[in-house]
Amino acid sequence: MNEQQLELALQQLERNIQPERDLWPDITARLDTLDKPATAASAAANRPGLLSLASAAALVLVALVAWQLVVLPLPAQRSAAMPSAELMLLQVFEQQKSRQLAQVTAIAEGFDNWQQQLSVWDQAIAQVRRALQLYPDEPQLLAQLQQLYQQQLAYIERATLQQPQINS
Repeated sequence: MNEQQLELALQQLERNIQPERDLWPDITARLDTLDKPATAASAAANRPGLLSLASAAALVLVALVAWQLVVLPLPAQRSAAMPSAELMLLQVFEQQKSRQLAQVTAIAEGFDNWQQQLSVWDQAIAQVRRALQLYPDEPQLLAQLQQLYQQQLAYIERATLQQPQINS
């Protein structure tokens, strides 16, 4: 049957079709026979089943959260366990810088203000480290920090005369 045939069939139907008998007495009889307290009792009978199901689901949820806390470290623990790239750079270069400064025996000619220049590099390093607090592990900032450290170490090497390191 296509749409046109359906439209023709609908147009041929009578507009006011009356039921053969009055349906309201049957409907009211059925409504009266429904035992409303019985439906409340059956709902109360189902509550222990729903309650046990809900408590089992809550127990599973608590177990999953506890398992996650035990197995997976918290973000603070992960960051404390693994040093950032910035801290690793800081540690390596500060060790090298202190080792170089400890070996200084004299200042090379023409480098009278070498400590002032070191403080300028320290200020630049501090600025990049502040930027890294806003954007941790940003590759360009880390590269800039490494470059500043390397420049500072190279300057210390040029500006000072150092005693040779004795490896024991």
